[in-house]
Amino acid sequence: MNELNRLSDDQRGATAILLAFFVMNILLMMALTTAGIMIYQIQMSKEIANSVSAFYAADAGTEQCLYQVRRGAPGVGCANVGGSVLVNLGNGASGQATLSSSNKINAFGVFGGTRRSVELTWE
Repeated sequence: MNELNRLSDDQRGATAILLAFFVMNILLMMALTTAGIMIYQIQMSKEIANSVSAFYAADAGTEQCLYQVRRGAPGVGCANVGGSVLVNLGNGASGQATLSSSNKINAFGVFGGTRRSVELTWE
């Protein structure tokens, strides 16, 4: 009878170890999932920051092109259909705008591997 009790105690210890192992695995999976989500969110916030700078570069190119169109100086950048202008911002972003028709400008900006486009039409 003593041996039966001892065997039962051993089984209880093994059960406790097995249960602790499963609980630790569950906690580890939760921690890894949380870490993965956090890393993804950090990358997304960096892409958003790059996107804003790329958009501003495209917008700056659009404004420069529109200025040249309204100024009407022949032979200068966007003064003629098909003409384009390049802009470089102080933060390393760059943009290019092209007068695609008499009332339409297409522009794009690039920063940190992110590209954003802007289209401007007027009457």
